Amino acid sequence: PDQGAVLHATMLAGMSLLLFYILVTLPALGGRALAVRVFGFDDADGWALGRTLGLVGVAFPAWWAGVLGVAAWQSIGAGVLVAGALVGGWDMWRRRPDWRSMARAEVVFLVCSGTVIWLRLARPEILNQEKLMDLGILATLLRAESFPPPDMWFAGQTLPYYYWGAVVWVVPLVLSKIPLDLSYNLVVACVGGLAGALLWSLGRRAGSDGRSGWVAVAFGLFAGTADGFRQVVAGKPLAGLDYWYSSRQVTDTITEWPLFTLWLGDLHPHLLSIPLALSAVLLAWHAGKNGVRPGNVTAVAVFVGVTWAANPWAMPPTLVAAALMILCGDGRWHWPTKTGWPRWLAVVVVAVGGWLAVVPFHLSFHPPFQGISTVSAWTDPLQLMLWGGVLLVPALAAAWLLLEGMLGGDTRGRAVVVAVAAGTLVVASQTGRPTLVILAVLLVVLVIAAVGGPERRSRPGVALAALGVFLLAVPEVLYVVDSYGERLHRMNTVFKCYIQAYLFLAVALPALLEVGFRKPRMRVAALAVIAVLALPHLVGMAVQPLIGRGVGLDGLAWMVEGDRAVVRHLRTLPKTASIVEATGGAYTEYARISSASGVPSLLGWANHELVWRGHDVTPETERRRRLIDRIYGSATAEEARAAVREAGVSHVVIGALEVRDFPPASLEAIRSAGEVVLDAHGAQLVSFEETGD
Repeated sequence: PDQGAVLHATMLAGMSLLLFYILVTLPALGGRALAVRVFGFDDADGWALGRTLGLVGVAFPAWWAGVLGVAAWQSIGAGVLVAGALVGGWDMWRRRPDWRSMARAEVVFLVCSGTVIWLRLARPEILNQEKLMDLGILATLLRAESFPPPDMWFAGQTLPYYYWGAVVWVVPLVLSKIPLDLSYNLVVACVGGLAGALLWSLGRRAGSDGRSGWVAVAFGLFAGTADGFRQVVAGKPLAGLDYWYSSRQVTDTITEWPLFTLWLGDLHPHLLSIPLALSAVLLAWHAGKNGVRPGNVTAVAVFVGVTWAANPWAMPPTLVAAALMILCGDGRWHWPTKTGWPRWLAVVVVAVGGWLAVVPFHLSFHPPFQGISTVSAWTDPLQLMLWGGVLLVPALAAAWLLLEGMLGGDTRGRAVVVAVAAGTLVVASQTGRPTLVILAVLLVVLVIAAVGGPERRSRPGVALAALGVFLLAVPEVLYVVDSYGERLHRMNTVFKCYIQAYLFLAVALPALLEVGFRKPRMRVAALAVIAVLALPHLVGMAVQPLIGRGVGLDGLAWMVEGDRAVVRHLRTLPKTASIVEATGGAYTEYARISSASGVPSLLGWANHELVWRGHDVTPETERRRRLIDRIYGSATAEEARAAVREAGVSHVVIGALEVRDFPPASLEAIRSAGEVVLDAHGAQLVSFEETGD
């Protein structure tokens, strides 16, 4: 490429990075003031939480304004952002916070965001898997005037999917004016930064060591699985590791973990909801440690609510984690007795308040729930350990010593623990479901330790570890029924349970290391061993930008220039615009124009409309598919006009896929039937606005 063009692209990317950093830091000023002055956090934790708190503080009232029909909801969010930044800045100038503590928290955010940006440099493309869907949700939100937003793949209908995690980023995106081609990957990086800062704060609470926060960050965000180490031992070079295989570790399921998702760049709800869920846990832990107060409980309820709206799969674990922290955040377990009932009441308030906080979402979101059933397949223990062993080994070590302590800690107690372990292995081998048996015994020990015994600093961490183990055990018994068939019946349930279990176990890791390896030298040795097991994936990903792949952050560089010109033009059109483009299989480049522009198409990925809306939508998707074939198969201009009129759209796209899939004569009939408002690099956009009316 031309050196001038490379320099220009580099400068543009650098300026965009700086601008976006400023725009996601301004909300942190108000969020930090709220965390410190209202909720009582110290400056380090207040700043670690403040950025997520501020972003949600901007998005939440803006979203409610949109729900109530205020078309200028983005402007309201911008006003809240500016006001919060001014108030937060004034508070910092007036009260002089501990800048060093805040700087440590900011370093965590910058290191985590910077690492994710580096990982994305070698694979910035917004393509494959469901990344076009994720891009489309962001794009349609940027054009939305109310909620639910328009469905970018089903013109004339609203989006029947959970979108709240993307709402958090709309106001900074609007103010930055950075096109989604680039800002998509900046959002991925910032999600990693937010999650890292929150893991750091939670890890500091879980462990007593000064490095506990970084341990939680390292293993929660950047650790690989033991399968990476297995591949290296088997002879694969670090630069050639099969990450996809590791993310499908358990047969016929998805076993992503945070590092893989960030490297993949999948801005799916399971990633976008992570900072929201971690914030809810941190706020609840703080409330549990310092006493439940109306303000703290309200904040926990709001974050449980927005997590629910961002990813309904994350709601049960997040609510349970918040409840556990409220009930034992101070190191003691509080039963609903004379002194403990306010905490249990707070849990009820969080659950009800969380639902009420986003009640418009619940009233408009009606997924085709098919029920819950028992599984017919089970996880091989070796597969589970290759995926989660770096976190499960400390949990097993902690459970061993916790059980020893419950039994007196003497020789007899140790003998009983050995007998329990041996009995567990015997039962596991005889039942044919060893993973379930081992996880069940581990869970029982952790639960007993979490709710019993004297006050312990490690109790909240042990409780979160118990929740993580429980989530690993769920898909050994139950699954949520979906449309993916018998062979893949556990796929989604394993996916959603495992990735959340990974996070909770990572938060608990500092506590598990202190409980399971009481001597500092043993703790360091154990940490070193699991670090070696976890390192290959990260190293392999980190070298990719250095070994010849194209480097950059432009997520649409894969798209031909003509299609990009169409996208840029569509982004300038009125909110009433709609399009027809070629339709095809899910997880492909089809629906690329509507996804990148946010302008609704007549039909995008029909498979996803089926998953979102249920089988009743099939006749309509088939009607729209036939209509698209009629438009692009028109023999005359009159036929094209009639078909477009029936479709009720304003524009027809003639880009790379349309040229490839349809006859040239038909495309010429479309051009002659309407007004060609864009003709660039071999692509055209044909307007039929009068026909659409």
